[in-house]
Amino acid sequence: MADGGEPKGDVAIAAILAGSNNKPAWFHHRNGYLSVLRIDGKKVAKTNEIEVGGLPEGAAFTPDGRFLYVGNYLDQDISVLRVDGTTIVDTGKRFKLPGHPASLRIGSN
Repeated sequence: MADGGEPKGDVAIAAILAGSNNKPAWFHHRNGYLSVLRIDGKKVAKTNEIEVGGLPEGAAFTPDGRFLYVGNYLDQDISVLRVDGTTIVDTGKRFKLPGHPASLRIGSN
């Protein structure tokens, strides 16, 4: 969020696998992507797509709404994206994990 405040429920994402887990398929792509969705009342509109890693499964916004983490199962890492209002951009940063992230959950204290 631009003001660094709490999430407002005006943005969501959908993880698109893009066949990243199915090499023989005609629709196979090495990486998946996120569809970024802007929510305005009862209207939902896709605003952009952001490429992430192979087989993106878990995704979670931080409690303050400033970042989005996406678990890339095949790459065994987490993509770090920055949230500014309804705009989400890839920071280009990832951190490796010792295993495959099949889900992701973030809580607040």
